[in-house]
Amino acid sequence: MATSVINDADVALARAHAAEGEKYATYETTLADLYLLKAREEQGHAHYAEAKELAAEALKHATAATNKAAERRATAPAPTVPTATVQRPDVAAPAPAPAPKPATPIAPSTPTPAAPTQPAPERKPKSPIDPGNLQ
Repeated sequence: MATSVINDADVALARAHAAEGEKYATYETTLADLYLLKAREEQGHAHYAEAKELAAEALKHATAATNKAAERRATAPAPTVPTATVQRPDVAAPAPAPAPKPATPIAPSTPTPAAPTQPAPERKPKSPIDPGNLQ
């Protein structure tokens, strides 16, 4: 059920954006954006009742933004209000691919001279009673 309300709010918000809600109804459009974003977050955490309530609020504010934008567009020129920017984490650009490492030529290995070997010293037991305890 939360999904259908979220979809309805998404459509209403698209209408608000199409009606230039950012210019004519900045507050309502921003509220609808943020409520919808939070509704999707709650739905992702399986909190469906909260998601449904938040999406209903987003729908209410998006509808108000559409109506207010249509009304203001018809009666007055666009206000000189800065556009609200909402950053959405789910719309982020993918990370760039890592740069390939340059190929390094492999130098031929040169044999290293072996160290001279010496015979191992002979081990003698510490005592005749314990022959396994070597020095």
